[in-house]
Amino acid sequence: MKTQVKYLVLAGAAAALAGCGGSGGTTLTTAPTYAQLLDRATTMADDTGVIDSNTGELIGTERTVVPTSGTADYKGYVGGEVDGGGFIGELTLTADFSGGGSVSGSATNFQHETNGAYTGALAMPSTGISANLAGDQEFAGTLSGDLTNDGTVNATNIALTGYFFGGTDDALTQPTTAAGYADGTVGGTLLNDGIFIATQTP
Repeated sequence: MKTQVKYLVLAGAAAALAGCGGSGGTTLTTAPTYAQLLDRATTMADDTGVIDSNTGELIGTERTVVPTSGTADYKGYVGGEVDGGGFIGELTLTADFSGGGSVSGSATNFQHETNGAYTGALAMPSTGISANLAGDQEFAGTLSGDLTNDGTVNATNIALTGYFFGGTDDALTQPTTAAGYADGTVGGTLLNDGIFIATQTP
């Protein structure tokens, strides 16, 4: 996934932020680096078997049935190629399977391969879950907000088209993974080869 992972954006547990304790007991946290995010995203893709880490393509079997009640939280990564370099951030999704089903989300802690940190947060309003023409359960929504890099504020819109994976394909079992494709713009610059993945958190 080393060639495609930098164009990969996954949604799974962002895991530990680096921290250190001060003399007064205060804990300082540091946002993960580009290399750390890339490594975690690659590991998530390989562990779930949902994304081919060499091509960046979805290879898992999409769920055709999801529960009709309950909620599930998913954490992972989303990203792609921006301005000639890898771009990746941490993604959080919440699926509410009641009332026809919906997904909302947010993303933050973005890093660019060469341009460094993009601070700020993106939000995706609740969007419905429905069966597509192939019968797979699908959702589509847009992460929007402002990300600041080197003093420049970048209006950002990243459209997600996602699917559910893992667990028995029935109305009783919650999916263990959400993943799909991403495209959009960061400050007017196209996000290319975008993808995301996120895994269920307790």
